[in-house]
Amino acid sequence: MTRRTICIVRINGVDVSSAVLPRLTSLSITNKAGTVSDTTSLEFDDAGGVILLPEDGVPIEIQLGDDIGGVATVFRGVVDEVRSSGSRSSGLTLSISGKGVDTKGKAKQQQSRHWDNKSLGDVFRDAAQAAGIGSVRVDPALAGIVRSYWAMQGESFLHWGERIAREVGGTFKVSNDVAILALRNGGQAPSGDALPTIRAAYGDNLISWDIAPILGRPRYRKTRVRYYDPKTAEWKVEDVEVADEKAQAEYTGRYSASDQGEARRAAESRKTDSERGKGGGSITIDGNADAEPEGTVILVGARPGIDGTYRIDSVNHDFSRSSGWTTRLDVKQPQGDAGTDSRGG
Repeated sequence: MTRRTICIVRINGVDVSSAVLPRLTSLSITNKAGTVSDTTSLEFDDAGGVILLPEDGVPIEIQLGDDIGGVATVFRGVVDEVRSSGSRSSGLTLSISGKGVDTKGKAKQQQSRHWDNKSLGDVFRDAAQAAGIGSVRVDPALAGIVRSYWAMQGESFLHWGERIAREVGGTFKVSNDVAILALRNGGQAPSGDALPTIRAAYGDNLISWDIAPILGRPRYRKTRVRYYDPKTAEWKVEDVEVADEKAQAEYTGRYSASDQGEARRAAESRKTDSERGKGGGSITIDGNADAEPEGTVILVGARPGIDGTYRIDSVNHDFSRSSGWTTRLDVKQPQGDAGTDSRGG
């Protein structure tokens, strides 16, 4: 049975699908793990200049799906830019771009402040509120981390969130006025719910793939971060083993941590990066609104050594009148049989 793609566009709370979809030439949505904002881009045939220009900063929501499985929201954010282009030969084109965070807001404003003996959950919530972010979601595994001293040193909330995420092994983003700090490689949403697992099967929904399941440069056998122990007046080192038998190099952190706990988390974060960067590539499938960054995809039927499970690093939805709806998954962290050809020599 042939699926019919359904696309719903709401601008400033109004469903404008029936008015604009006949003129929609292309739609692209990118959701990434570990970046500050999701993005969308819509391009329209603007013959006659009849499409009303939306104001910047108004809410925009996009849903994708089909007449069999229904629709799901794949983007929420605000209008960031409206651009018109045209010529005598090609006619008029109107492009509307959106972001998950309002780039005019206080989230990009530099701040200098600190917190003493606070949990990361409390600090993250306080910093987001000062930046004008409506709500936060912090993974339970990260929310309870306590430090004697947290600081924003002339940083915006967006830059600070990225830095803290790297230090504690998380991924940070702002989407639809919600600041999110999730556990990297955890396979869970910040609420603790498991993220969907996507199946990409040859002969079914798999369109194409381009994957290198084994990469050498990002891999390490061990990660090490040093810290100063005031009780013994000595420099000490926290070592973390990486589950990679073939890697030989050891990674040593350039900067020292303030205490043992911070050193341990920094070493664990680098271990996560090493495991995630072991391999990667892209998988393109028929449109699927369930795909989410930090979720997993199981590749089936490509070939031995390539089939296996991968971590989804980013999701890109493309929709056009000519080619329909496709979903490209940029993947990392090969697992299972990925990278191993079981047929032998």
